Amino acid sequence: MPMEELTYFSRRLLPMKKLICFLFTLQAFSTVVSGQAKTRRLPGIINHPSFNNYAPYISHDGNALLFVSDSGEDGALTVSYTSRETDWSEPVELPKNVNHRLVYLKGFALSADGKKLFFTSTKSPIVGGYDIMSSDLKGKVWSEPQNLMLPINTKTNEGCPSITADGNTLYFMRCDKMDQQTAGGCKIFRSDKKSNGQWEEPKELPSIINTGNSQTPRIMADSETLIFSSDKMPSSKGGMDLFITRLSDGKWSEPVPLNFVNSEQDDQFVSVAALGRYLIKEAPGPRKNSELVEFLIPDELRPKGMMKVEGRVTAANNDPVPAYITLTDLSKGKRVYSGRPAADGSFFVYIQEGSKYEMSFDPEQSKLGYFAKQFDLTTEKIPQRERVNVVLKEPTPGDELLLDMIQFKPFSSNLEPTSETEMKRLIRFIKANSQLNFEIQVTLNGLQQDSIQSSPDLTELALDSIPTQIDEIDSLGQVYKRDTIIVKKRFHNDRTLAQANAIKAYLIRAGLNPDDLKVSTNAAPAVLPENRKLIVKAVARSK
Repeated sequence: MPMEELTYFSRRLLPMKKLICFLFTLQAFSTVVSGQAKTRRLPGIINHPSFNNYAPYISHDGNALLFVSDSGEDGALTVSYTSRETDWSEPVELPKNVNHRLVYLKGFALSADGKKLFFTSTKSPIVGGYDIMSSDLKGKVWSEPQNLMLPINTKTNEGCPSITADGNTLYFMRCDKMDQQTAGGCKIFRSDKKSNGQWEEPKELPSIINTGNSQTPRIMADSETLIFSSDKMPSSKGGMDLFITRLSDGKWSEPVPLNFVNSEQDDQFVSVAALGRYLIKEAPGPRKNSELVEFLIPDELRPKGMMKVEGRVTAANNDPVPAYITLTDLSKGKRVYSGRPAADGSFFVYIQEGSKYEMSFDPEQSKLGYFAKQFDLTTEKIPQRERVNVVLKEPTPGDELLLDMIQFKPFSSNLEPTSETEMKRLIRFIKANSQLNFEIQVTLNGLQQDSIQSSPDLTELALDSIPTQIDEIDSLGQVYKRDTIIVKKRFHNDRTLAQANAIKAYLIRAGLNPDDLKVSTNAAPAVLPENRKLIVKAVARSK
């Protein structure tokens, strides 16, 4: 129905309350049909009707946000910070040591966890012109700024930093001129961090990106998608427009304009959280003020979504434990991350959607237990973050070690080759704890059985002998009872004993004492599909 007809219809036939209800339902229906709303205003605690907001920068984990607003004294522009666990907190103006008249006002950025601030300043000490500085959030206090120095900063102007989720690559612009609010004659550079923590000599991005005035780089959490602005591209709508390019096999793709948000005005300062679904940008609000709005990114332009896994690695007493963290892409059989927890045992890792992964935590001491977990990021919806707290301790009788990474080929008791890493860990762990025996437990939740082989999962055949009597007629025509046995076939999927023995045989071949290894199994039906799974454990037992 055209809007003119709807307006006429509502005035003539619908009371105002019914009209509002109708429009609300229509909007809700539109959102459901499309799956996701095309635009979402940030909440009122951020978008205050009396202020204008600009230049958002959201941390990759989506839980910290910087923005510029005219909420300062006498309406002056200032930079505010807000964070959330569930809901956004009241924005707080950044302190004077990082928020003063000598900064490039819209050149602020955050680390992936929102705990490190990057900004652009001419306040001493400087290398020359505008320099990139950093400050750490310690509790609720931002530390005294540190100059990134050479080779990032030079005698010219550097600004608008943007750092990858792992903190190892920095993108920024280097400009001929810059003041508190504008810059010109800019090119975008990239610098990688060395193993000693120092930055390498920055490299200029190729000419398809640097066409004369390329600014405000924003590297996405996938570390391969870059959004930037330029007024020198042939496809520009007017003023500074936004473009997107991707790094693949060491080469940047031809930049594509973000026409779903580009306008005839300057479009520059935007941000995208790790999930990569929405782009945050300033836009006119209902009171003609500038608000922060999320715009749904079209599928063909969307960066790869990233899920944050965070937690702590500790002993039973909550003290941190030295350990190695490894993330493996199971689909490609490739290690994609290796690292160690921080001094307090905390860690965080970003995992890219589209594959299945194994994350393992291996202690420095072989006697301690280890931990491994799988993540399936091939589904349509992935969480923004997941918390994994790992406790690594010496085993005592009764302790269970979950062996999620031990898997079997479909419909069989043959170990998958991908189980080898987990088996090697288990062997090392058992050998280091020779004072104990270990019981391999295999439990099937999802037992199925049928009189015919109605599913490829029903690989096992059981023959049940049932004694019975049947009526027979003798030679004189008299009926009598005759004992007989009826053999019934029963197809089922309980391979737990064969699977437990397959694990035990592997361990014995690796040199473990058969007397130190026991097996136990169990199989039970599971009504709900999500409850159907195979559980493999190693349980410590006294000798």
